[in-house]
Amino acid sequence: MSHGTGRHTADDLVAPRYGEASIADLVPSAMAAVGLGAPNPLDLPPCDAAVVLVVDGLGARQLREHAAAAPFLAGRLDDPIDAAFPTTTAASLASIGTGLPPGQHGIAGYAIGHPDHDQPFNLLTWRVGCRGGGFDAREVIPPETYQPTPTALERAGDLGARVAVVVHPDFTDSGLTRAGLRGGTRVEAVGLAGTVEAAVAATRGRGPMLVYAHHGDVDTMGHVYGAGSEQWSSALSAVDAELERIAELLPRGTALYVTADHGMVTVPEEEVFELVDHDELTAGVRVLAGEPRVRQLWVEPDARDDVLAAWQETLDGRAVVVAREDAIAAGWFGVVADHVLDRIGEVVAVATRGSMVHREVDPFGGRLLGQHGALSRDEVEVPLIRIQP
Repeated sequence: MSHGTGRHTADDLVAPRYGEASIADLVPSAMAAVGLGAPNPLDLPPCDAAVVLVVDGLGARQLREHAAAAPFLAGRLDDPIDAAFPTTTAASLASIGTGLPPGQHGIAGYAIGHPDHDQPFNLLTWRVGCRGGGFDAREVIPPETYQPTPTALERAGDLGARVAVVVHPDFTDSGLTRAGLRGGTRVEAVGLAGTVEAAVAATRGRGPMLVYAHHGDVDTMGHVYGAGSEQWSSALSAVDAELERIAELLPRGTALYVTADHGMVTVPEEEVFELVDHDELTAGVRVLAGEPRVRQLWVEPDARDDVLAAWQETLDGRAVVVAREDAIAAGWFGVVADHVLDRIGEVVAVATRGSMVHREVDPFGGRLLGQHGALSRDEVEVPLIRIQP
């Protein structure tokens, strides 16, 4: 922050450390740990089987600040790694599954523009249309062609590892699963204990093994009640107790890595900025996408500079607003492939205070107390906790 002005620049934001210490580096490092010869930027020690458990929404800073709710995990918390940008589930889970930054895998946000549609393409739900409506896009935008690069899980299988992806039945055939988490055997599981037990059970057998699993309760409670709330703390404590229990049952040679897809910040009602009340922020905008803490805009022909200037002026002190090329140059998306360029907004607005909502685009999620997507340390830093007998 610039002292005395309250303003931020792109240099003040936390750019993810892709290739060094990010969630995109976790599965490749786990591949190296089980002997598949992959790069190991996280320097994970050797093991026979590696389980990656994503506790959705559990930022490293929130875990440290609320250690009393999770003494088992907090006591094992070391240096954090970084979520992908935007710090949102779709981008980060795709980075975990592919081992690539968003600039390579192309799942470049929660909701983005699409050249064939004038409404946002929601990459989490794989639907085109504003939140609460739209249509299932899995047929018209096949996930396997939208993200054609072999995932890290697929590469691990090709190198001889057994691979399992533990998912809730609702997400077995989701667009995001098919795009970013392809590979191996899909194992359906429900609930915290069911998910963890299925993940550990999948490691039984010979040869190198990789397992991915996900648990969402902490994120849900954080969105609705706020990180640090009684409900959030209860969900975190349940995870802590279950992992302490399962740690005693891990087979020798199995490593369990606990991480997250993003952290979270609390946005009180008085810090919610309603975009639709400002005509200058909708003028020239063809598609307003993203989410409340990070907006990506696709604009009408020749309107980019005017839109950029209007957003910078109106949101001064609330957001860092940059052109696409500046967001790329800042490294937020990692190295960006040519086919991904148009999936990044022509204008990108990253909140430094509160949130930026649009009641017609995101009438429900925009008012949730817990939010994420931007580049504060609370949102970027996620844990990497190793549990190994």
